[in-house]
Amino acid sequence: MKFLKTRLTYSPVILLATALTLSAGCTDPAQQGQQQSGADSDAATMSEIKAANASRQPKQNQGVVKSVETAGGYTYARVDVSGDEFWVATTMMALEPGAEVAWKDHAMMNNFKSKALGREFDQILFVDRLFNPAAQTATTHQGVVEEFMDSAGYSFIRVQENGKSIWLAAPSTRIEIGQSIQWSGGGQMRNFTSRSLDRVFEEITFVNAVHAS
Repeated sequence: MKFLKTRLTYSPVILLATALTLSAGCTDPAQQGQQQSGADSDAATMSEIKAANASRQPKQNQGVVKSVETAGGYTYARVDVSGDEFWVATTMMALEPGAEVAWKDHAMMNNFKSKALGREFDQILFVDRLFNPAAQTATTHQGVVEEFMDSAGYSFIRVQENGKSIWLAAPSTRIEIGQSIQWSGGGQMRNFTSRSLDRVFEEITFVNAVHAS
């Protein structure tokens, strides 16, 4: 399925000189001030829009699929959530436009680059799985912290759950080795490269939060 891409084209403003007797480069100070004020206003508006987009969250954890792409072992779905669209990524699954989907917890990532798709998402939600809203059930995980490190605003935590060591990534959290923690949902990623840590995680789950249990 092809995505529609909007192309922004900036056309140069052509100034027509109608009086050759006027001095070239003469500018009205008042007009120049108005133009500068307008530029400052536009810059402020763009900053506000970017800040709003970076912090927006879906109103609910369910919606209707508008389009689907599959690459690199993942399924990427553009989902309409109460009139607002979000990209959602999960492990590969069969999914069709028009399907109603829901998810539990999610991890939001900004400016995420997908090498497999060859594109960058301003925002994307990583979820453990997508399912029919009618089948929604709660799942809570629990494990003991074996190792952790903080980097770039995230806590990378190695946890032992049911005899298996797994890696979690959550917003920076104060924890200790040997502590028991709980989490729910999340989005699993394979071969994730952390530039700030300069290491590759074969498998890691991004979660919204972890809590002491």
